[in-house]
Amino acid sequence: MRRPAIRRDEGFSLAEVLVTIAIMGITFAAILGGLMTSIRVSDLQRTEATADAVARSAAEWVKDSIRNPYVNCGGAGAYSLAGFPTPSGYSATITTVQYWDGAAPAAAGTYDLPSHIQPTCPAGGDKGLQRITIVATSSDGQAAETVQIMKRTVS
Repeated sequence: MRRPAIRRDEGFSLAEVLVTIAIMGITFAAILGGLMTSIRVSDLQRTEATADAVARSAAEWVKDSIRNPYVNCGGAGAYSLAGFPTPSGYSATITTVQYWDGAAPAAAGTYDLPSHIQPTCPAGGDKGLQRITIVATSSDGQAAETVQIMKRTVS
């Protein structure tokens, strides 16, 4: 008895296998690239959110009249962040203190407070209102958030 000749064309050719591998490789690289971008953006968002929280908390710390009483014509060093708890890798600093010039509102129109804030203490002394700028930064340099507060004398 004679065995029949095997002439079947089942399976994949080498070219089909190579094209499939190339398509799968490109797809995998695109998915992996998207995941890496998502992870980087998420990390940046978390860093910025933490820096924002640190800046706002430092502002509350400075506004507290018990910890930081109002200092007449006090500069950036007059208010302290000593003892302020910051997360590891973040810092907060007071960068500027500006002063209200004490100008009264005009009889008509609106009062534009920013035009009455001066970088130096006015002649004749502090008028009882200061704008303090606080900057919180991450140690890796990815995020820096700035907050400005108004601090007034308490009578």
